[in-house]
Amino acid sequence: MSYKEDVYKNIREYCISHYKLLDNNNFVLGSAMFNYKCHMNSVQKIKEGKAENVYLCVAWDKDDKQPCIHFINTTFDGKYQDNTWGWIYKINRYYLIKQVAEEEYNYIWNVLMDTKRSIFKLNSNGFKNFLHKLDENII
Repeated sequence: MSYKEDVYKNIREYCISHYKLLDNNNFVLGSAMFNYKCHMNSVQKIKEGKAENVYLCVAWDKDDKQPCIHFINTTFDGKYQDNTWGWIYKINRYYLIKQVAEEEYNYIWNVLMDTKRSIFKLNSNGFKNFLHKLDENII
């Protein structure tokens, strides 16, 4: 197993033990922007009046191989909605970190990067990161 795979394993175990797994049955279809801007897409839906809340989570691909810090919305009837990956919610797992406060919307990029750094640092080794040239952008 490579060091990068070890870090992903550590992050997966951390997510399972610290965050709530969202039930995919509580999702509804969202927009499929496929643009790597989930933080912006989710706030935009709020500004347009098309969503109620923004949530920060860690999403895992269907093979549990790669995590992604990700933002989703809730609709006004309480369903989760992924307005970046659309229908892909059906094959991913989402672990809820927190509801994003309205005051954070203008600094959503900072929320994204701070979360990436924090989870990466908690689940990796600084010296090995240097040797393997890994940083928080792997998630």
